[in-house]
Amino acid sequence: MTDSFSAIHTCIRTLLRRHLACLILVLPFHVLAQDDWNPASETLVIFNPDFPGSEALAKHYAAARQIPAERLLPLPCSNTDDITRSDFNTQIREPLRKQFEKNNWWKTGDKQAINDALTTRVKSSQIRIIALIRGIPFRILRQTPNPAAGKEDEASVDSELALLGMEPYALPAFSPNPFFKSDLPFHLNDSSPGLFLISRLDGPDDATVKRMIDDAIKIENEGLTGRAVIDLALKDDSYEQGEEWLRQCATLYRKNGIPLYVDRSSNLIPAHWPLPDTALYFGWYQDRVSGVFEDPSFRFAPGAVVCHLHSFSAAHLRSGTEHWTGPLLLRGAAATLGNVWEPYLAVTCYFDLFNQLLLSGATLAEAAWFASPGLSWMQVVLGDPLYRPFKKPLGSRLGTEGRSRDYALYHGLVTAYPNESDAPKLKNKLLQLADKRQSPHLIELLGLLSGQTGDALESANLLDHAACLYPAHSPDQQRTRLYQAEALRTHRDFKAAIEALKSIPEHPATGPLLEKLK
Repeated sequence: MTDSFSAIHTCIRTLLRRHLACLILVLPFHVLAQDDWNPASETLVIFNPDFPGSEALAKHYAAARQIPAERLLPLPCSNTDDITRSDFNTQIREPLRKQFEKNNWWKTGDKQAINDALTTRVKSSQIRIIALIRGIPFRILRQTPNPAAGKEDEASVDSELALLGMEPYALPAFSPNPFFKSDLPFHLNDSSPGLFLISRLDGPDDATVKRMIDDAIKIENEGLTGRAVIDLALKDDSYEQGEEWLRQCATLYRKNGIPLYVDRSSNLIPAHWPLPDTALYFGWYQDRVSGVFEDPSFRFAPGAVVCHLHSFSAAHLRSGTEHWTGPLLLRGAAATLGNVWEPYLAVTCYFDLFNQLLLSGATLAEAAWFASPGLSWMQVVLGDPLYRPFKKPLGSRLGTEGRSRDYALYHGLVTAYPNESDAPKLKNKLLQLADKRQSPHLIELLGLLSGQTGDALESANLLDHAACLYPAHSPDQQRTRLYQAEALRTHRDFKAAIEALKSIPEHPATGPLLEKLK
């Protein structure tokens, strides 16, 4: 998605239409029947015995997911981030194919066509999911100098391994993903034998990876709760597709009763802007972690699934300071997506499809690869492949108190009144519930909802009401004053916005917003 993207966007889209025309495009808006599937029984865990800490992490993950010891596979390979195409084949791809044959993990037969680019001899496989543990290389280096745009032969190790069961296929460029927009869950989809879901338990350090594993298990059992954040970049022309993905994500969150903050400026959400309980974050378009997430003290909600779209977001995924995936994981995310080389926008993960499937109860790996049109390409998925953040329905934490209960109650009411014509009734119900619970937090969430549905003045009034009810000078009151000022700015009542900010001169986000208002 560099500047060269605009020139080749039409070419890539044409290739996609040609390769993917045969796919079924019925989208799974239904809740997936996952409860009768045990994905751990189909999971292989691969670690590098020559990389310090890799084996210990593999054993920790296997124990957490009750994956049997015979499904932990040591794979001696390069200790570096990068690997040549030749070494990938000799150290990773071919040894793995031999292990599948040796252990009878798959059954093979005559060659069959999957689509116009892929063929396989695999008839069935006991393993369909592969978890790569920190220590396995993640970038396959370019072997052809100066390729034409869209015809590069570099790739992520992970995206290449998704095609482990395929016969030799054409390089360069991507191969069409047979699972893209499938109308069936992966475990019921037998049209693509030899295809694998790949996710990587990797990151800046072992402690972060172990926390990612533990958070996924804990939140899957309890249910993910909190707010969603969308950061638009106001791009157009060839980049409009990315903006549309994010807008569709916002619609999905609203319909599913997830409180939402949307930043509608071209810049990233500014430093120090309060984003409490952020369980879902999707945005673009900067080359390195910046804005509100640059602060090392920022923390996502436990179990958070987050992503910042950029061409090289995962180019140095083991760094805590470079690009995006590593820093986001260090700030508490349980899962993220990224690209190790230039992917071009049309062949990256479609955020709206990813969120659609994740919200339906799918696993992280299933949602990520369902939403990705190309394989043998640039994407990596970082997190427990079996993680189902919405295994428990939204609103299932009614037994808890405090904010978690507010989020559950908010979800219940919003989803009970899904139509625009129900908006007045919904708002009255939320206000009654907030009064009954003496909860300014619920009023704040209602204020955010009004802002997302286009009523900035009503949003500002509700946020003012919530701020008055919060304890004086508390972080909650400061946050709602900032949100109130932003709503008033949207309403173009700059004088009132400045007045709201005067009550919180001590907050570090106040000064920059005042400058913007002036």
